[in-house]
Amino acid sequence: MNYCPDCGGPLLRHVVGGELRNHWFCLRCQAEHHVYPRVVVTAFVACGKRLLMGATRARPAARQVGYSRWFPGTRGDAGRGTARELYEEAGVRLPPARLQLYMTGSITFINQVYMGFRATVEDEACLPGVESMDCRFFARDECPWEALAYPQVNDSIRQAYDDLDSGDFAVWQAQMTQSHYELRPVSQGRAESKKTPR
Repeated sequence: MNYCPDCGGPLLRHVVGGELRNHWFCLRCQAEHHVYPRVVVTAFVACGKRLLMGATRARPAARQVGYSRWFPGTRGDAGRGTARELYEEAGVRLPPARLQLYMTGSITFINQVYMGFRATVEDEACLPGVESMDCRFFARDECPWEALAYPQVNDSIRQAYDDLDSGDFAVWQAQMTQSHYELRPVSQGRAESKKTPR
């Protein structure tokens, strides 16, 4: 790729925090471009009934596409360690072995697949890193629902709060199309799928 399919500006390999990423970045409109299904990794980290949320440091032209907004725990491209991302973005240090597979999914209309892990911590100590504006733990009624980066996946966050309330954790498989969101359990004997029209 040499030119942005959105605005025609020149594309360069994207560098974030001094690290060369495996995608392109438009100098003009500041959009990221991927030529393959993008694998996104996130972590749902809980302290009691509260989930860790982070807010990414914004690039001015990208505010409308999920930057400078809240998201669960951490997010990053596959290939960067989730435990390392948690430390870099939120100052939460966890051994990788403490992260358990929690959700997998596909978002067909934006060519993404994602993996979510879960973990618990004993205290709410966290500190935003260079890629973050803020991070903190929220109870369900404190969650900044109106300011979430990707409201399309709010059902996944609600499910995480439901699982914290019940103490019963399944591994979930999600599929999102432009018309619906389906979340179904794939482990631990849960039998009920959840569908939400879009």
